[in-house]
Amino acid sequence: MIITAVLSEKAKEKVAKILLQAAFFNLFLVAVLGLTLRSTPLLDRFPFVYKNLLHGHSHFAFGGWILPVLIALVMKAFPELTGRIAAKHWRTISVLTLLSAYGMLVFFPLYGYKGISIFFSTLSIAATVYFAVVVWRAVKGQSLTVAHRFLIWGLIYAVVSSLGPFATVPLIVTGKQGTPLYFDLIYFYLHFQYNGFFTFIVLALLYRNLQTKSTKVFRLMNLACVPAYALSVLWHQPSFVFNIIGGVAAVLQLAALYFLWLDVKKTGLSILLSFSLCAFALKIFLQAAGAFPAVAVMAYDVRNFVIAYLHLVLLGFISMSVFAAIAKSIEQKKLFRFGIGLFLFSFFTTETLLLFQALFAAKLLQVVIPSTSQLLFVFSLPFAAGALLMAIAVSKSSHSIASYKSFLLNERSANNSGSTIQASITASV
Repeated sequence: MIITAVLSEKAKEKVAKILLQAAFFNLFLVAVLGLTLRSTPLLDRFPFVYKNLLHGHSHFAFGGWILPVLIALVMKAFPELTGRIAAKHWRTISVLTLLSAYGMLVFFPLYGYKGISIFFSTLSIAATVYFAVVVWRAVKGQSLTVAHRFLIWGLIYAVVSSLGPFATVPLIVTGKQGTPLYFDLIYFYLHFQYNGFFTFIVLALLYRNLQTKSTKVFRLMNLACVPAYALSVLWHQPSFVFNIIGGVAAVLQLAALYFLWLDVKKTGLSILLSFSLCAFALKIFLQAAGAFPAVAVMAYDVRNFVIAYLHLVLLGFISMSVFAAIAKSIEQKKLFRFGIGLFLFSFFTTETLLLFQALFAAKLLQVVIPSTSQLLFVFSLPFAAGALLMAIAVSKSSHSIASYKSFLLNERSANNSGSTIQASITASV
């Protein structure tokens, strides 16, 4: 039995390692797709339908980068749950996740929203639901910490988000694709992915390492998540009631941000995590501003505001949290850090260009940056280069669950909390 248990743990470690390595390689592919999209103004003939490639870029970013890397980090950060889930389930989840991701990568750029692309997109949702169910079952009977609560509800919101795409099917069949209701359902999916699933899992990883039992941040974020969806429908100027509901949700999130600051201020955070939390704070302030009708309409009318916001969340908050999460377990530290440096350079420069473009389009700024399309392409090159270097560094690291230590905090804080986590790992093995 002991030998069987050891083999089972080794199989789980292998799954987590494969998911992590695949996710970082996929991040490189996401960056290449983004670079290709930004090359369109520079080319006389573009080999793809732009909209189809854009769908491939966004779907693969979610299913090929964020989903597998979050699964891998949950496996590493919650060994007491990983140990209660059979290795066969983790293998199935990883196969479904990666198969669906590469299916979307191939077929969305080629065909757009056609049967084969929708099949792989649905398969990705199935992998997420499968992941949620096995974790929920493993949590039963456990003493719930703040981290566990964030994890459970993050997975609930992941499942809830899937209702959006399925609800669009009757609208497509009846020829109502492109109506406000259709887009509201798409935004339903995006809201509960970005502000529910992704955000709550990252906070679960953070609170796994914080020495606090306070549930204030969790309760406020959870109370805000559903009503905050109202902010996503303000683009078509519904009843002012939606502005009020969205405003209340924004206030709850601002309160959560304050208590989050109280929870982390006495803890030495890594530079990467500090940057990630700054991006998170900016995200919440922007959501609060979006409750005002004029801001909501302006954000919808000027597309670059939306792109900059989505990149702030996905790259500035989520991705930087992931980089912080594994930085200490990487053996090729110089290569990994150089990759992060290139990635950050691209992030700051492209976000700045998008912001200037958006402000000019909204007539809030009279300064025009010449050759913006060319500059966006050039400054996007380090995204791909940085992601490739990080993928190489990750591929050369062991990432053993058994050697996992507190990875979001600085060295002093990591040493303080490392013994607790190591005890959990030992117990699970």
